Amino acid sequence: MIRIGLCEDQPISTSSDISGTALSVFFIFFFLGIGSFMKEINKKLKIPFSPMLFVLGLFFGFYWDSLGLIGQSCKKISEIEPIGVLLIFLPTLIYESGYNFDWHLFKRLFAQTAILAFPCVIILSTLLQLSVKVLLNYGDDYFTWESAFMFGAMLSCTDTVAVLAVLKESGAQKRFQSLIEGESLLNDGACVMLFQISYGIVRGRSASAFDVGSLFFTLCVGGTLIGLVFGMACVYWIKKIANDEILVLNITIVSAFLVYFISENVDFGVHISGVLGLVSLSLFMAAFGRSRISHEADHALREFWEYVVFASEVIIFILGGIIAGIRVFKDESEITQLDFYKMIALWLCLMVCRFISIAVFYPWLKKLGYGLTWSQILVLTYGGLRGSIGIAFALIVAKDESLPTKWRDIILFHMSGIAVCTLVVNGTTLSLLIKLLGLSTQSDIREKIYSNFLTKLNEEIEQECKKNNELKYLKEADVEYVKTLSGYKVYQSDCNQIIDKLAKHEKAQKEIQMKSIHQPLMDDEEDQELDQNLLTEIRRIFLMALKGIYMEQFESNQCSPDTIILLTESANLDLDNDKEHMNSWEFLQSQFSERYINLLFYMKDKFLIGILARNQLFSYIYTIYDAVSAYIEAIQILKEEASHYHFSQNLLLVILNEVEDNKKSAISYLEGYLEVSFPEISRELHTKKAAFEILEFEKQVLRNNLQSGQLNDKEFLRMKRNIDKKVKNLNELNPPWQMPSLIDILTQHELFKSLTQANIQKLLEGSREDSFGRDQLIFKEGDRANEICIITRGAGNEFSDRSKIREKRTLNEATPIYMLVAPSIRYQTSLVADCVINATFIKIQTLQMIMKQIPEFEEAIWRNSIPLLCRVYSDQFKPLCNLKINQIAEIVSKSVFQKIKKNQLIRFEQGGILLKGTLCEGKESIQEASSEDEDVLKNSEENQDSTQKDALCLIGPTSSPLRARTGIIVLLFKSYQLLEQYNQLNQNISEGAKNSNRRSGKSDLQKRSLTMIH
Repeated sequence: MIRIGLCEDQPISTSSDISGTALSVFFIFFFLGIGSFMKEINKKLKIPFSPMLFVLGLFFGFYWDSLGLIGQSCKKISEIEPIGVLLIFLPTLIYESGYNFDWHLFKRLFAQTAILAFPCVIILSTLLQLSVKVLLNYGDDYFTWESAFMFGAMLSCTDTVAVLAVLKESGAQKRFQSLIEGESLLNDGACVMLFQISYGIVRGRSASAFDVGSLFFTLCVGGTLIGLVFGMACVYWIKKIANDEILVLNITIVSAFLVYFISENVDFGVHISGVLGLVSLSLFMAAFGRSRISHEADHALREFWEYVVFASEVIIFILGGIIAGIRVFKDESEITQLDFYKMIALWLCLMVCRFISIAVFYPWLKKLGYGLTWSQILVLTYGGLRGSIGIAFALIVAKDESLPTKWRDIILFHMSGIAVCTLVVNGTTLSLLIKLLGLSTQSDIREKIYSNFLTKLNEEIEQECKKNNELKYLKEADVEYVKTLSGYKVYQSDCNQIIDKLAKHEKAQKEIQMKSIHQPLMDDEEDQELDQNLLTEIRRIFLMALKGIYMEQFESNQCSPDTIILLTESANLDLDNDKEHMNSWEFLQSQFSERYINLLFYMKDKFLIGILARNQLFSYIYTIYDAVSAYIEAIQILKEEASHYHFSQNLLLVILNEVEDNKKSAISYLEGYLEVSFPEISRELHTKKAAFEILEFEKQVLRNNLQSGQLNDKEFLRMKRNIDKKVKNLNELNPPWQMPSLIDILTQHELFKSLTQANIQKLLEGSREDSFGRDQLIFKEGDRANEICIITRGAGNEFSDRSKIREKRTLNEATPIYMLVAPSIRYQTSLVADCVINATFIKIQTLQMIMKQIPEFEEAIWRNSIPLLCRVYSDQFKPLCNLKINQIAEIVSKSVFQKIKKNQLIRFEQGGILLKGTLCEGKESIQEASSEDEDVLKNSEENQDSTQKDALCLIGPTSSPLRARTGIIVLLFKSYQLLEQYNQLNQNISEGAKNSNRRSGKSDLQKRSLTMIH
């Protein structure tokens, strides 16, 4: 009831007048405030947070009747239905844990966590069953064999929140934390299923071994499937949302609670595990959902779930302590002193049994995932904390009136007692055990890197202090006191402590192979040794930086959700193998299946399935192109930022060479395969990236103008919504599969630009199209040449062993063009596909006919043919044939193409090439002779046969004129000197390479760097 005000004759209400709902609300917010206070104590005293809360709950539970309103709220909340505890807290805790789980680590650790969560739990439950019946000697009036197994399943349930809180505070290794987190995540599902099965049997449900097995199977499979279904629905919905944090947050909350509620309460004809439904939902969202959520929404999501877990942790542990204090230690029960001793014995048995259940599988656990050591097994055993989930199970049993009172009391007593012992004793001493076993200590290399970071930080602080002294309003500041306030002296003290510690280690164990511990890592001395451990640590630093760059690209919409998953996975694999050369590109390339691409290419023109195949092909190639281009860009950014890393230049050289190797391979794949095979996708990707870049720029302009007051909130939000909508539409944009037609290709082709539409149509009348796979021969040297091909997709290598020709043929190139003018009727080269090639073949006879009709087209054919003709007929083109293809092409482009009629004289003042016809020595008088002087001309030709020059030969500069014995085609050089300069340049380069190979005596630094690189 809401009171507006109080009259004088109205008595002030006491706690007994307050409704149960009001007391419950008061309990939540009062203890959330207490939780905040305890968190501050935790920061200052370093006492584990969860055990503190549980002990506080015990205190409030035991003295509830002396605490007035607070006590009444504690008593009221302790009467909550245990199913309600699970329904409220399980979805929150499990979903948050799974959603924040590193998907790569989960996949890597799955085999280990599955063994720890399922077979180990079954063995542990069985061992605890034997302990209760045999060692603790409880008779059937307390525990039957069935109920003892159920109790073992309840005791096997570990508390994810409690154990992770302790591990994070103690600084345990990340991979080991992930193993325990994964085990706890799956452990809850296994224990809940075992509890449900055994609880049904205890209540009198008859079940054969087959029934139990089938129930276990349906719980596992059904729960997993419903979680996946909800996960896919959530991802699909989130993809359609335009950067709406509230809506995304609402979807995740609703899905988590609905999955658990529907699994546990809706009748599907089979039993379904709500816990496994939550696990599969949260992991699916971690793997595929997080990358679909915008950066702003993801930040809001994490902040919200982090607070919800904190609030749940506070309430659930305080509530667990209160329930234990009221129901076990306060209310009257049949618990005797002997039961307290048995509870202590059961606590010890629990640790022994857990150790045995894990040790049984040690041969497999040490080989799977990241391996497992005996020290880690001890931590797994000792760190199996029990908390409120187990107590909730005990409360379910305690409230079941159909079961014996004595048995219900003893289960609640033991479950609460074990929770108290594990949380208070194990929880507070686990960090000490971790330190004693050396699982939280950092390597000396890591300590050295940290000490150098502190040194560098102090240097930058000093520089900043000097800058402040130059400012008008800061120059009066006390510099030394500023340093004290800013932590300068603390950093210096920490750095000295680390140096002293490392010096002791070096003296005792000789682990750090340096001349002096005081020699910094930035030292660039040539005789500094390349320490493998340090190299590994630097490689890890670079890989973590690379992951950060990937995330920045994703946040700025410069790569797609599928791409960020691929790129992050590639970096994670390198981190798993951080002692080896970086090989992230090998992983990325292995994800791109050319067979799948070829299959889709084959299907894209088929009836009915063609549309689906084209869409899938575009999407698949788009993802590949996006991943490769983003990968290259990220590596380039990483190389540019390498100057900020203060390590030995020798070590940086090794890492940068590894990075460069991966980058070169990626560029080769991008330029040699993707861009030539799928040019339309390249164009679309560049368009989308450019559009995203502009939209991000617009967002920044909006933010800047909002801060400067030029936009008000209403205008800002309206424009931001419009931009978010454009980003969403751009993400969903899937352009149609459009390849330019062959007519368009030929019209825009440099070689065919002089042809009319009618000419092009005539060319295509007798043409044919064909496709070739990688390494397939398109035409072969020595075969009869009837066609030339125009590559419309892909690339190939044109070569000739006889002529030493090796040329790359890419998109829209026509080859072999030289066959249109060559005297031979057989191919002088071969062409092999580098990748999938689509080509159009045009008859040589048709092209030659059009050449005769259109002089400009004929000239273009000759100019394009000369570079390769020089190689094919090398003896006739010396020394021009010694130049590179591009050098020959440049000389040709600067020369004059000319046709000369029969008997006309021509001068080769700068040299040139006789392309067609024959030449002989000639005189001015011959040129002036009339056509009637045939006898004179005939005699002149006969006398000059010995000086005749035939087609396809190089003619040097000459002052004497030459006469065309037939109609000829020539290419006149404008400057023969250019040919000589190129020839001399190539000779100098060749001589330089030979001299370089003869040199010896490389520097020691180069030798060490090369050795480490190899």
